Amino acid sequence: MSTNASNPPSKPLKYLRGAVNQVVLVKLKDGREYVGVLELVDHTMNVVLSDCEEIGQDGNPTAKYGRVLIRGSQILFVSINYGHIAPEIATR
Repeated sequence: MSTNASNPPSKPLKYLRGAVNQVVLVKLKDGREYVGVLELVDHTMNVVLSDCEEIGQDGNPTAKYGRVLIRGSQILFVSINYGHIAPEIATR
């Protein structure tokens, strides 16, 4: 894959920072999933979520936490359009 100076590769943190104040899904390396409003993200991908819920394998919430800090080293991926993909969860 080649890149040129006029079209540099995109940076994932740029997109994540652009999702602040939006509903996101965070999946951890151990399989747990959390949905909440992205409040903050730092350069190591640590994230702070408010109105956070843990989502079980059946897609239903298993616990409500309020505000949580998730270490970037534990994150497998973040879905930044989750409020549009699953509005029924985002509007709880």
